[in-house]
Amino acid sequence: MTRPPLFGPLVIVAVIGALIGGFWSTFSSLIGLYDGSDASAHTLFVLCAFLFLLWNTGPELARLPIRAFPLGIIGLLTAGFIWLAGELVFARVVTYFGILVMIPMAVLTILGYRWLAALGFPLAFVLFAVPIGGSIVPTLVDWTAATAVAGLNMAGVPVYREGAFLVVPSGTWSIADACSGIAYLRTVTMLVTLYAWSMYRSPSKRLVFIAGGFVIGIAGNWLRAFLTILIAHISDNRFLRDDHYTFGWVLFALMLVAYSAIGYRYRDRDSDDTLASGTKILDQTTGSPGVPQAGAKGVPHDLLHEAKLNKSPLSTFKLISFSVAVFAAVAIWPIALQKLQAPGLIAVVEVPDMAPAGGWTSISLPAFPWTPTLTNASRERVQSFEKAGHRVDVFIGVFQDQNWTSKLVTITNGFAPQDNPRWTLAVRGSADTNFSKQALKVDAGLILGNGMRILAWRWYWVHGLATASDTRAKMAQLSTRLARKSDTSAWVSVYTDASASPAEAAATLDEFMHDMESSMQASLQNLSTTTSR
Repeated sequence: MTRPPLFGPLVIVAVIGALIGGFWSTFSSLIGLYDGSDASAHTLFVLCAFLFLLWNTGPELARLPIRAFPLGIIGLLTAGFIWLAGELVFARVVTYFGILVMIPMAVLTILGYRWLAALGFPLAFVLFAVPIGGSIVPTLVDWTAATAVAGLNMAGVPVYREGAFLVVPSGTWSIADACSGIAYLRTVTMLVTLYAWSMYRSPSKRLVFIAGGFVIGIAGNWLRAFLTILIAHISDNRFLRDDHYTFGWVLFALMLVAYSAIGYRYRDRDSDDTLASGTKILDQTTGSPGVPQAGAKGVPHDLLHEAKLNKSPLSTFKLISFSVAVFAAVAIWPIALQKLQAPGLIAVVEVPDMAPAGGWTSISLPAFPWTPTLTNASRERVQSFEKAGHRVDVFIGVFQDQNWTSKLVTITNGFAPQDNPRWTLAVRGSADTNFSKQALKVDAGLILGNGMRILAWRWYWVHGLATASDTRAKMAQLSTRLARKSDTSAWVSVYTDASASPAEAAATLDEFMHDMESSMQASLQNLSTTTSR
């Protein structure tokens, strides 16, 4: 029995269809079906390009043998577990990565490694749909602020900088996370990768062109920030003061067009080697398309071998068995998620009082009009303490029965939201202290607003684990969800006045952590015992 010519493509279509149907909530979120954001436009472009690349690879696939690769099922199950882990801890990037990696693993298992190799670029390109890079945003913000200041100084504009907070004679500016350029960097890297694959055959040319595009993605944002502030300043804030979104994308489009025009001059012409391009080979004896004859002049031995494999009988039972195994390996994960869904809480969590210790006294009113911003926390509590003229507020935000709109670890939880006109996160970094009888590295932020300077430290509390790491907090949450325990966790922050100096404020917070460690730990421990299932 010869293989149907469309069997391989039909398998790919069936796999993609099964993944979309079985994991619809993940796919609908990935393409931004319900929000219509710019991120959804980026994702839709990637997915459309992915489908086009698959279609364009068709001629090369026509001559490939189908040889199932049983070990591919391990990669498929691993990708499925990654998706499940992302769902349990509400991490979109993880779920997107897991679901997209399932596609090449399914292809590998059913069709074999040669199909995976032939489809390598399209299957790798689709990963551009995953919005990675959030961890480098603080670095990009710092670079953008530094280069904007350097450019303004060269242009003769005096500027004062405190972290991401810039002051020029015509007004103040803040380099927010949205101004870091991460969106530009993702888009530029995706486009130049697609362009390089289309224009060049040489791997070195492709890498050089992609590297150049990466530089444009970063340096272009530096130029955008500098020009935005400069134009607003010299126009007395008539232009680009409040709306510079369109200007940024137009500037990037112009840079990409110019870069692509340069790259086009050095493009590689398509090879005339019909064997390498996958063109049908004429039978050397009859002159008609077909399988090359043994000993035909100019026909490589490996191509003869592949042609024989295409004509060799296939085991229908084997193909069906592997296909069923793949679809079963895909279907088990939504079922597992349903089984692991947390049951409802019987008790409502409360935040116990922290007893004063180490010379600190409790005061009734908060010392500062600022608190961290959390999205849909179950409970929030602020307690204030004073010692030797120094005041410290303790903020605890509790999350229980977490879901996609109310979760501990998310970029919407932070010191100051980007759209808050009253408070600005000017400087961020980290600090070393001690908590729960061990060293603890916390996130630190200097918040400016209302004529005040506030130094805040922040960390997570997840079932006895104190950490400022998003990854460690997510891993701790995953272990509790897999064990079907309560997911009650806390977002903890201590903060004090930093008007005198950030160093003095840091010393105050460190002293507070040392003196109040036992009281804080007891209060947080009770969060875990307040709930039952």
